[in-house]
Amino acid sequence: MKLIAKKPCSFNGQIFYIGDEIPPEFVINPKAQENLGTIAIVSVSDASRTNPAEDDQVEFGVPIKQKDGTMTLYLNEEQICRAVEVMQMTASEAKEAIKGIAEEKILILLNACDSRKTIKEATEDTASELNSEEREVQEESAGDE
Repeated sequence: MKLIAKKPCSFNGQIFYIGDEIPPEFVINPKAQENLGTIAIVSVSDASRTNPAEDDQVEFGVPIKQKDGTMTLYLNEEQICRAVEVMQMTASEAKEAIKGIAEEKILILLNACDSRKTIKEATEDTASELNSEEREVQEESAGDE
């Protein structure tokens, strides 16, 4: 079992940063720390892959303000980069790019952080299309049973 820091933390008097490997004997209750989002637990069989860094992306907690409080949206580096790319596009370019996004987390981040009306409408439309496709798949699989 390998423990990887998902956010800056301290165990056994040592400071660990995002992506650092933490010796297992330093963490008293790894499962509780994983539930808190502090660390990721990677099994030894997962760690023996040819390129583990490619698959073991660290997720970052991004606070998203809502009417009823703040939610934390966890995104990996690739998802954040994709959202930032779209935010830097013109409204018409971004609208087209958003149609090709199939990850709800990216759409949520774009909707929360980009104040342009065109972007908000495009993210909401794409998200509703994703949700309707999801419902259709669920209904089909329920009919198979």
